[in-house]
Amino acid sequence: MTAAALRLEAGKLGPGLITGLLLAILAKLLSQSLHAPAPLIAVVLGMMLGALNLQAQLSAGLDIFAKPGLRLGVAMMGAQISWAEFAALGGPAILASGVVVLGGLAIGAAAGLALGLPFAEALIAAAACSICGASAALAASQAAPASPANQRTTALVIVGVNLLSTVAMLAYPPLAQALGLSAHQAGVFFGLSIHDVAQVAGAGASVSPETASTAALAKLARIVWLGPAVVLIGLLLSRSKEGGVVSGLKAPPLFVLGFAALAAARGLNLIPPGLVEILAVCSSFLLLAGVGAISAKLGPQALMQVKPRLAMMLGTVTVAVAVLAYALARIFF
Repeated sequence: MTAAALRLEAGKLGPGLITGLLLAILAKLLSQSLHAPAPLIAVVLGMMLGALNLQAQLSAGLDIFAKPGLRLGVAMMGAQISWAEFAALGGPAILASGVVVLGGLAIGAAAGLALGLPFAEALIAAAACSICGASAALAASQAAPASPANQRTTALVIVGVNLLSTVAMLAYPPLAQALGLSAHQAGVFFGLSIHDVAQVAGAGASVSPETASTAALAKLARIVWLGPAVVLIGLLLSRSKEGGVVSGLKAPPLFVLGFAALAAARGLNLIPPGLVEILAVCSSFLLLAGVGAISAKLGPQALMQVKPRLAMMLGTVTVAVAVLAYALARIFF
């Protein structure tokens, strides 16, 4: 590629790349000062930017964050999985988290189809409610066909699950007390039912240090299922609309393989602690930039296209996951 071509390419990508970086930085700073979820702020900032109608100038650079950047951010999440911590909860946690994830996906898919949502959109929303909120929605969207409808649904699901997580963070601690859950059971309940990590930590900390620690580990158990769940979603979406026949098994997406590789490397102590922290920061940053980029490309008009049935589905799956989590906390812990 000639120097002139390189300059032309940089001119196309530069504005969007700089904008994506600024969106992520601003979302992080505002989340700390406002004590609000960073992904939710990234959605709001992105849609505000979209209202300026600068998509033509920024689209090429924003696409880097909305596609390969997102995939890299999800892959880097694998380095956050500590198998030693995961093993501390033992076999019941593996079983319970698997039941929540697979049960939530099944209930979400069924509810979405019953409400008339497209299958891909139903699975994106179900993944967010069943696994780890915004991160799972983004990961599932990368396994789904690329389309404006799926991108719009992903952005709206991120808004919805963050709002529901905040409500759960406030409501579940007194609910756990009213239901007579022990500190350990309450932690399991929070970790298996609340969508986003920050709200899980907030709910646990409001009860006791033991509850906070258990909640974090139970949440980790759900995150472990992210890779297998995305592979499952990809397989389900590989079925054609005509007759629902699998057109051929596909290899897992590269970002899922990267997630698994980093998780294995962390489990084998091949990643130094300092690098784990760097990867966590980079992952969070790329996910925020990706959320902001998708939202900027959609603009605030996307909010006018919110389907009431999507909100109904998110609420339904949230309640279903909470019921599953409560039952499992009682049975196994």
